[in-house]
Amino acid sequence: MLTVKNDVMSLNLTNWNYSYYNSEFFKALISIVGTEKDGEFVQLYCPTVIDDQDTEVFQKDFEDLQEAIDFINKNYSHWSFIDPARKDGCSSCSAH
Repeated sequence: MLTVKNDVMSLNLTNWNYSYYNSEFFKALISIVGTEKDGEFVQLYCPTVIDDQDTEVFQKDFEDLQEAIDFINKNYSHWSFIDPARKDGCSSCSAH
């Protein structure tokens, strides 16, 4: 798992569904929910902050994924960025 603090790494349209920001006690990620609006199903993208017990502390709804990504990057990019898909450590070195 790669942890980068205050770097150019951020959530984007490719990694938003598995990467997140992490602080000492909280995690900020984007979740997906569905709701009924005017008799139709609407999918929402929700920047969400959870605590170390996975209890929701904050959530804001967006119909547009890019708006949700922009919101979470603006408000939480000062936290550590976690991208579980990236490898870190000696085995990731090109010399091996």
